[in-house]
Amino acid sequence: MGHSELASVEQSFEATPESLHDVRALTRSVLPSVDRSSEDVVLITSELASNVVRHAHTQYTVSISVDDRHVRVEVSDGSSIIPAVEDLSDSQYGLRMVERITSDWGVEATNDGKTVWAEFTRSTA
Repeated sequence: MGHSELASVEQSFEATPESLHDVRALTRSVLPSVDRSSEDVVLITSELASNVVRHAHTQYTVSISVDDRHVRVEVSDGSSIIPAVEDLSDSQYGLRMVERITSDWGVEATNDGKTVWAEFTRSTA
């Protein structure tokens, strides 16, 4: 049995520090207010977008979809460099945080770069 999509949004951004405010606002706009995990989703979406600004330096697209059980965030950019938690020093904790807070996450190579995605189990109780 499939899940019912409740909301989705997709928007492209320039790789500037100023874009991160807009990413957070976009994320909050699509999340149901009853979700206890909403601020975690905002935090992780902002972290994934920050990684593009700091490392990829390319335009990027944020896609967020919400269904009755999950929230999925995808951040796509034009860099082919694939991040890995194992490669991070202790001072680079961002993806470790992603791994700890999300239900699942991963990276997919695309024809024009990569997509880093994260999923959250919705918590409305």
